[in-house]
Amino acid sequence: MMTMKLYHRPDCPFCWKVRLFLQEENIKLEEVCVDLGETHPDVVALNPNGTVPVLVDGDVVLGESAVIIEYLADKFPGSSLMKGSPSQRAQIRQLHYDSDHKLGKIIFPYIKQIRESEQHKASDDLLKKTSEAWAREQKKLTRTLGEKAFFNKEFSVAECALIPRFALALAYGLTLNEDDQNLKQWFYRCVKRPSFLDTLPQALPAIDEMVKF
Repeated sequence: MMTMKLYHRPDCPFCWKVRLFLQEENIKLEEVCVDLGETHPDVVALNPNGTVPVLVDGDVVLGESAVIIEYLADKFPGSSLMKGSPSQRAQIRQLHYDSDHKLGKIIFPYIKQIRESEQHKASDDLLKKTSEAWAREQKKLTRTLGEKAFFNKEFSVAECALIPRFALALAYGLTLNEDDQNLKQWFYRCVKRPSFLDTLPQALPAIDEMVKF
């Protein structure tokens, strides 16, 4: 049987969520790490966009992180991360989508500017704009979470998608809303899981503080 292969960059949130899924489900495959800015010939050949993650499973080649997770959940039907009623599964997918298309778009320009500036700082205007948008999204997530421990009955794909965004936001200086206590406890609950510690990128800023949670 041909081994599945995942091309990924450890600190990329799209890749990180796939790796969290794999760890939670104890799915073994071959991993190929790609450095930030690296043009990997295999990735370019497999994915017209030249981006990671890329999953290869025999003749199946997938270059979209959400599709990769859905494929793995279907391939391994014992998966507990996409279980529930149709409405519960739809909620998981909606949170997954929002993580990629809302949180990601809020945080990415801020992180990119920090990485690329000589001072490794974001401008005051960008920091203010990002912090305000980040705080608003936390409020929305707090309402969705309510008093639950996780967004579904148990840890799910929603957590796999959201946790890398939260971890990157905190690593680059953003904060958690003080008055959204259950959301804070949700985050601390998630980062104590073995899957988080096993997938935590070693190059992440403030990694020592992140591991202390």
